[in-house]
Amino acid sequence: MSIFQTNIPLLNKFLTHFASCFSKKQMAMFTLVIYALFKDYKRNSLDAMAKATHTDYQKFQYFFSDSKWDIQAIKRTRLEIIQKQRTTAPTKDGLLAIDDTGCPKPFAKKTEGAKWQYCGPLKREEVCNVGVGAAFVSPSKHFPIDIIPYLPAKEFPRGKNNPLFKDKIQIALELFHSCSKTIDFPGTVFDSWYATTRFLTHIHKEGKIFYSEIKSNRNIFMYHPVKKIHCCIKPDELVTLIKKHYCNKIKFVTFKTTDGSEVSHKTYSFEAKLKDCDVPIKFVVILGKWNKDDDNSYHILITNKLNSSAKTVITNYLLRWGIEHCFKELKDTFYFDHYQVRHINKIDRYWNLVRLSSRRSLSCCMDSHLLDQTKLVLV
Repeated sequence: MSIFQTNIPLLNKFLTHFASCFSKKQMAMFTLVIYALFKDYKRNSLDAMAKATHTDYQKFQYFFSDSKWDIQAIKRTRLEIIQKQRTTAPTKDGLLAIDDTGCPKPFAKKTEGAKWQYCGPLKREEVCNVGVGAAFVSPSKHFPIDIIPYLPAKEFPRGKNNPLFKDKIQIALELFHSCSKTIDFPGTVFDSWYATTRFLTHIHKEGKIFYSEIKSNRNIFMYHPVKKIHCCIKPDELVTLIKKHYCNKIKFVTFKTTDGSEVSHKTYSFEAKLKDCDVPIKFVVILGKWNKDDDNSYHILITNKLNSSAKTVITNYLLRWGIEHCFKELKDTFYFDHYQVRHINKIDRYWNLVRLSSRRSLSCCMDSHLLDQTKLVLV
């Protein structure tokens, strides 16, 4: 079975951890699938993977479509391996990041879940499959934990009223709960789309910290310096009030951006609540753009850890980009968005096998200098 020029013993060592998840025949196919994910393709497909490993296409198709193996067992085994290794185990300075990603499928007509919806990588609507994912992120490392396919309401009879339908927030809640049982993390971070009252309240009740950002249409219930009463204020009005009435309380905060450079921004911090949300919140208003490419002239970050400094809130929120790096690596290196299976459970299988092939998973058994050879060469 040695179809690679190098590194086969190390790769096989990693794969043997999953032997209990498969029968002998399934294990042989599982090994070939992982091998195939390290091959360079112009466009990946099951047919291309079969040819790369000199395997019959029907065997690949059957493994993804009809072969009976437990994807949850694979997920559990992978996390157990990661947590046992010193270099990959979660650390106290890390957070659970939650976000979704899209896989464009503009010509898909029969692919389950591929509907006209917002596609994050394209920053616009497109026919795509969407998955809600969770990742561990810290200043020194990031790795994907899990991803669950999202099925739009149109896929169900009676749409959102169908009890089987789960919106993205419900999937995020499930990820939060499952990760809480397997990984020790102090808090979670997510973008403004997930900063709903439903999600914030649940995280707070579970005794976890959250770091997020609010959209420009959210109402903040706070003291109005002109009206002299507590009322709801929109973010745009808040920024105007800060500049006019609280300019003496604006503070410069210096922090590192996602590219490692240091920047300094004007900030204003205060405690208040969001409309229709009883969670006490610390708000950190950043008066300025993140960078020259930013479309927004300000950002309002939130946390339920009221004693956090503005710098801590900003630094922890920026860890959110770690999950974006996870998605990018899976797509650029392991063809996460290249699949030719139609049913959502088959797509789920493909996504999770790709996630299994990520650098962080393989670093559990491979030396760091070997990991730089991201692609193994087929003979």
